[in-house]
Order: sequence, then structure tokens, then C-alpha cells
Amino acid sequence: MLTHHWKAEALLEGDWRGASCVLLTNGCEPLLVDTGMPHDAHRLLAALAQRGFEPSDIRIIINTHFHLDHVSNNCLFPRSAIYATQESYDWCHALYADLVDAVNWKTRVLKYYPEMGEYPEIEHLMDGVRRVALRWWDSSRSGLASQFRWIERHALPDGIAAVVTHGHVPGHVSLLTQDSDGTTVVAGDALLTRTHDDQVLTMIPRWRAEYLAGRQKILSIAGRIIPGHDRAFINVPADEPSAVPLGKPAKL
Repeated sequence: MLTHHWKAEALLEGDWRGASCVLLTNGCEPLLVDTGMPHDAHRLLAALAQRGFEPSDIRIIINTHFHLDHVSNNCLFPRSAIYATQESYDWCHALYADLVDAVNWKTRVLKYYPEMGEYPEIEHLMDGVRRVALRWWDSSRSGLASQFRWIERHALPDGIAAVVTHGHVPGHVSLLTQDSDGTTVVAGDALLTRTHDDQVLTMIPRWRAEYLAGRQKILSIAGRIIPGHDRAFINVPADEPSAVPLGKPAKL
């Protein structure tokens, strides 16, 4: 049972190429869930400033996983503790190291995505993923070793529960919080969008069946859901088609 209330607000709304960055506040110190791409740094800092916060006010970051569109502005918060799973950190950092290998990357990437052969136009997709990695991946932007608090060994702040959803990457976590309006799920990429996952420029799942099971797990929760690459919506599990988007649909 979640006994502490946290208000969740999307500072940067997710879209077809950029991840959601979410502010959690409980009347004391604010925290961030995911920090976005390098080119969104100014937008993230401006959104915080509009709410009266400076980077030094953010003492905790929680990363759902370590794909670069979720962690590349961790470096803006050098005083923050960073909560995440070591499983996701190790897997994603190894993936990017192999993706930037000019000679062997096509062979090496198979160990991360053993189901690649099941996807049409996979070579085109992975070429695009590699181009993004070559342009944007910088492991130092995801944080310093001294900042990490691995969720496998450290409890999250009171009132925030982790739901492990491995399908997108091993060790991916979605987060549950509550406030006076009910439950909010910060889904990360366990739920890319409400209905258009195929239109998001991100990685294929590590395991498709497990990803779909994790997605369904998220959609079984009544309340407000903030997807990784879409706007928030109100979810009604007993009648999924009646889910109510909050604002205009994302441009996908």
C-alpha cells in the first residue's frame, strides 16, 4: 500500500521520437523520472524553472531504463542520487558499446535482440538505431558511478512502487504513485503509447511476448497512465476503449 502521496506531472510529454520526463512532488523535495535526450536539455531546464526549481533542487532521479532517450540529461543533475536497476544499466551500456563497433555491430546486436528475424525491414530499423547511437550516445551523460542507487538493493522513496516490466529491456521498471486524485503509472517504455507503438522510433522489444504481457499489466491498472512516448490518459481497465486522453493525441 502506498502511504505517501506524490503528484506526477509530465515536464516533457513523450512523442514519436522523444521520451516523457516526469516531475514527482510531495510538498518536499521534487524528483524526476527520466531526463530525455541531449537536445531537450534546455526544454527540461526551462520546464523546471517555470515551476520554481533549479537543477540543484532535484536530489533524486529515477530511470525506467537506460536507453539514451531516457537518461541523456542525467548529467545536468550531478548532486542527484540516481535510482535504477543495475540490470538495465549493464544491458543497455553493453548494447550501445556494441552498436558503435564499426566492424562487428550487426553480429553483436543479435545477442540483445534474438527475435530480430521476426520484424520486417529490421536492417533499415537497426541502421537508424545505430545512427542515433553514433550521434547521441555518451555513457558519461547517464551519470557517475557514485550517483547510482540500484533498485535491486535500495528501496525507492516512500510512496513510489516499482513494477518490473522486462520486455522492452531487461530490468525495465514502471512506477506507481498515488495522490488525492488516485493512482498514476509512469510507464516508461513498458507502454510506449496508448495505441500506436509501431510509430515510435525506438528499439524493438528484447522479447516481444514479454513486452506485450508487461503492456497488458500496465493497462490492467485503473488510473492515470503516462506512457513513454505519448500524452497521459485516464485508463479504465474494464472498458479499455473508453480510456480518455488528457489533451490532444500525440503526433505520431
